[in-house]
Amino acid sequence: MTPSKPLYWLLVLISVTTLISGIVQMINPAFILRLISAEVTPTTEQCFGTVGMFMMLFGGMLLQVLASKQYIRPVYLWAGLQKIGASIAVPIGVARHLFGPFALGVAGFDLLSGILIFVYLWMLSREAAQ
Repeated sequence: MTPSKPLYWLLVLISVTTLISGIVQMINPAFILRLISAEVTPTTEQCFGTVGMFMMLFGGMLLQVLASKQYIRPVYLWAGLQKIGASIAVPIGVARHLFGPFALGVAGFDLLSGILIFVYLWMLSREAAQ
């Protein structure tokens, strides 16, 4: 089941990016914290490392379901919600002066990713209904 080859490959790229950035954030949270101009403390490193673990898991889950070419609605739903949630949480951190403006680019990527995941889910739903 692949309703749109370009969108499929774009989601593969998004899932790989999420997986790899999650691994980097999990292993070296201070690097990511400095990148977004956030304070580096043991607490922020722990929190960002944990967030990185979940990014890795969601990116890997999405990549696996895409590679399987199966229509597993909950995977797309929750992966899309994770991206939309991040696109909301990051600007809140910027507004609270916890992250620098570069973080808004990350939020934009997450928002676009979430929208694309939901578009793909909608396309899969339509194809499955036929």
